[in-house]
Amino acid sequence: MFETQMSDAHSRQKHDDEVLQWVQKQKNDLPTPLYLYSETVLNEAVATYRAFFPKNARGFYALKANPQPALVNHFASLGIGGEITGQAEWEFCLSAGLRPANILAGGVVKSLPFLEMLCQAGPAAIVIESEAEWARLKQAAHHAAQVRILLRINPGVSFGGLNMAGGSQFGLSNEQALAIAQECKAIPQIELLGLHFYFGSQRLEVAPIVQAVEVVEETIRTFRAAGVTIHVVDLGLGCGVPYLARDKALDEAALREQLQTHWQDPVWADIDIWFEAGRALVARSGYYIARVVDRKELHGETFVFLDGGLNVHNPGVGLGGFLRRNPQFRFITEHFVEREETINLVGNLCTTADTVGTNVAAPFLDEGDFVAIPNAGAYCQTTAMWGFNSQPLFYEGLLTCDGFFKSYLPQHELT
Repeated sequence: MFETQMSDAHSRQKHDDEVLQWVQKQKNDLPTPLYLYSETVLNEAVATYRAFFPKNARGFYALKANPQPALVNHFASLGIGGEITGQAEWEFCLSAGLRPANILAGGVVKSLPFLEMLCQAGPAAIVIESEAEWARLKQAAHHAAQVRILLRINPGVSFGGLNMAGGSQFGLSNEQALAIAQECKAIPQIELLGLHFYFGSQRLEVAPIVQAVEVVEETIRTFRAAGVTIHVVDLGLGCGVPYLARDKALDEAALREQLQTHWQDPVWADIDIWFEAGRALVARSGYYIARVVDRKELHGETFVFLDGGLNVHNPGVGLGGFLRRNPQFRFITEHFVEREETINLVGNLCTTADTVGTNVAAPFLDEGDFVAIPNAGAYCQTTAMWGFNSQPLFYEGLLTCDGFFKSYLPQHELT
């Protein structure tokens, strides 16, 4: 039913239409606010992202984008492991059925107890973020048989998008990483696999992604010149998605073509490429669906109230962007009025910040109608203000390729 291939914008639009038609048929039975994930889009996203890399590249899903265990399990069925940032995400991976050897342990600050657990569990690798973390890792590894590590590199330059390099607090300088690499040679139970690179996120242009890969290549040459053997390079490209109405999608075909040229460079000889992605794998699969619960006219403006706003949804671009710019909207209504109206879409919190959309052109919306926001599978849930007003949280569910709805809260299926 939902096997549409989404190699272009028209196909993606067609699939969105199919999903929302399904929602309209099931609207009386669907719990809201709801994050609905499309299995078809998940499968397509994995295939698209894999095509950026050599065929033997190993992939990891970054749980920070969306830690729903059912999604982790689905990615695992497609051969994608998990990349975690702490104890909770480690537990999510295990509950989803991942083996430790298929989990990449990242994260900014790892405590000594967490590192001790990781050393005993045997993940694919532990990513070292700082000199202090390296000191803790050496202490934690005393009683481990073998610990494999990657060194996260911060090159000191920025590449656009949401910056996680340059002046940020993440990773090691080349000098710091080289010193750790040399020290590793004298510690038999710690194996340096190679280097980890994640310079930023939400990039919608090809050029900064390719520039980052070129910096990676130069870094590999620097380490080899210093006598450090690199077996593995882990890359997070930071590919973005068009959350906002004005955003233009990343040219995936152009990026794929340029990256495939880079992999032919001799610098990549004898290196196993690992890739990690969160937003790029799950964002497009998600549709945020909220129900209209009220409307009012006040001082010449029309306000339409939804059963979930800022407490459960942030369109993945940071709170400031959420308050100033509108995401894309789709509407599901039984009312047929020829002329659109201009409305403000708001949630159910006691704050003016709870604004989902401002001056939105929409058909007439009344109680029971639905508002849907596409590209909502990543960060929209996890960056929302869950504690505000103690309102109920969201539901989640998967729409399978054959048109079944698998609800995670509570468990049931709709045909």
